[in-house]
Amino acid sequence: MPKIDWSVVKTGALSGLVILVPVTLLSLLIIDDDSSAYAKLGFFGLTMFGFAAAGYGAGKLAPLAPMAHGALGAGGTWAMIQAFGVVRRLISGEDINLIGYPLQAMIAAGCGVFGAVFADWVRRSGRPTSVDELRSRLPR
Repeated sequence: MPKIDWSVVKTGALSGLVILVPVTLLSLLIIDDDSSAYAKLGFFGLTMFGFAAAGYGAGKLAPLAPMAHGALGAGGTWAMIQAFGVVRRLISGEDINLIGYPLQAMIAAGCGVFGAVFADWVRRSGRPTSVDELRSRLPR
């Protein structure tokens, strides 16, 4: 079992929140029951991208166990967003669908693993992963 670096998981979760908080707020303002299926699909895609970004952020910082860190980073992002969603639903009196939460968590973790695999692939391919690294490779 790999050793989990929780500061890396926290960093990955926060990187996912940077993308997902604006996407979530926009979707709450724009999407309703009469919205186009294309608009709903677009926000779904942006949401999956945000979870993959959380996995990429965690996977890039954890070279020994990128996929575990990516899944946990995306899961942390999902948990923080769902915590606010549950509180909002409780205050507004809406129903809470407890059956959907485990499925959503697994989808988020899967996207996080995808992002972490991509980060690991970039690292192993020898491509520069930061601007400073790219500048150091340029001829002087």
